[in-house]
Amino acid sequence: MLLHDTGMAIHRTDHEQYSLFLAADLLPGLLADVYDEPERTVVASEALHAVIAHRRRGEPLTVEADVVRVADALDLAKGRSRVPFESGRPKIHSLSAAAIDAVNIEPATSAVRIEIAMNNSAGIFQVDELLATKLRGSSLEENVEVVASIDAEHERRLLPVFRI
Repeated sequence: MLLHDTGMAIHRTDHEQYSLFLAADLLPGLLADVYDEPERTVVASEALHAVIAHRRRGEPLTVEADVVRVADALDLAKGRSRVPFESGRPKIHSLSAAAIDAVNIEPATSAVRIEIAMNNSAGIFQVDELLATKLRGSSLEENVEVVASIDAEHERRLLPVFRI
């Protein structure tokens, strides 16, 4: 669902609500040449539900909303931590994001295997607090296997010192 994070253009905080309003304005025009009524309204409603349900405490009611929510949580990699590090204000979110090198999705016997390559165990915060929170209790939980590992002899030092 390409519209789920459009609210980031307004602000990171509560971006899901901003995304909802922006998507509500865009969807009728985007769907006009694809669907006739009443299907257009149903598709727009399902898309809007997926947008708002992807928030941390969202309650997805459809498989599609679960997919958007879990897919959003897979945006774990270190690129997200660049700005806090450059500004000299890293926090646990940016530090743990810097510890994620790659996220790979592979077919598995259970359905899907998500392999997360970390350079430091701080990445567990991303996996447990972000991905696991959105996966637990979803209709996808039983069909997704998540494996996070550090494939190095030594962990990468992410910060030499942390000051408050």
